[in-house]
Amino acid sequence: MEAKIINDPIWGPIELHPLCIRIIDTPQFQRLRYIKQLGGISLVYPGACHCRFEHSIGTSYLARSLGLELQKNLAMLDEPNKPDITDKEILCLEVAGLCHDLGHGPFSHLFDQLFIPKFKKPGDQKAWEHEDATLNMLNSIFKNITWNDYLEDEDIEFIKNLIKKPDEKEQKNPSLNENPDEKEQKKPSLNEKPDEKEQKKPSLNEKTDEKEQKKHCLYEKTDEKEQKKHFLYEIIANGLNKIDVDKWDYFSRDCHMLGLHHNFQCKRSIKLARVVKHGKEWHISYPKSEYYNLFDMFYTRYTLYRQAYHHPVAKAVEMMITDAFVKANKCLLFPPNKQRYQTCYLKHLSKNTYDFFGRKLEVEICWDCIKNLARVF
Repeated sequence: MEAKIINDPIWGPIELHPLCIRIIDTPQFQRLRYIKQLGGISLVYPGACHCRFEHSIGTSYLARSLGLELQKNLAMLDEPNKPDITDKEILCLEVAGLCHDLGHGPFSHLFDQLFIPKFKKPGDQKAWEHEDATLNMLNSIFKNITWNDYLEDEDIEFIKNLIKKPDEKEQKNPSLNENPDEKEQKKPSLNEKPDEKEQKKPSLNEKTDEKEQKKHCLYEKTDEKEQKKHFLYEIIANGLNKIDVDKWDYFSRDCHMLGLHHNFQCKRSIKLARVVKHGKEWHISYPKSEYYNLFDMFYTRYTLYRQAYHHPVAKAVEMMITDAFVKANKCLLFPPNKQRYQTCYLKHLSKNTYDFFGRKLEVEICWDCIKNLARVF
């Protein structure tokens, strides 16, 4: 399979790696065509009808562009013990940027911020995040495509860590919480043999935890080489200063589709980006001359939140869509409720017709619920 070139309305011609084409052709990625980038905002701004599909491709392009620029600048850097970026790592950045939003639900953030909390149980401590579903979908994708001609198992773990970096606190908390449970379990069964089984279970869990930690430690701060690679985590999802290619794409794309003006130029930031050593760590940095351009980036973010993301009418629409989802939750689920759905709504359609029009009819039924709720409000 050869690389392909597609024309993007924001970034122009984009060349896609053959591995990226294999991922795009999967059902997990194709479903992003039906997930709107801005949720219910399209009912306020008619032009905001773009989807996660094109945003993911744009993020992949920017991740590759920034990685190549940093690779070139590091090669010219005259400093001992400097880090480097391999071609395989750039491919990992490209794949991670392509797959970072795979786990989004219907209407994007409406699903995880408004709909999911409606069904959160009191005992649930950790909220569901779309990154968790992204990692699960990524696992299923790599089980069904050929990837070992370009990547290895270590690279797959690196891609997952680029999308959602493992938190050290989350790895430590379960082990701390296991000790009180073990003590409580030991008290009622002092003379029983199950105590031995209970003692064996934590040892098995510890072995699995050690295997997972070894996988995650490939690009963590465990030795000098991995410490130098820490800046790679700042390209797609930058938890340090929120300057990353994911935001660069959806800022530019959302402004274009919403009809809003912005002055931020991300391609200029890519050209001026450098990997600089701060103390013992290497981070992506920008010169002082880039101050006003980065200020425009954050001002663009403020403008989008003020005029679009937090628009009062858009928020009201999203609340009504959420109420419609809650009411239609039992009817619009996949099996085991698929048979009930067919008998309730699709008696007059054959099986082939249902397979072809099923998604469209689900949208129409959901839209009827929204219109009925709108009458109430």
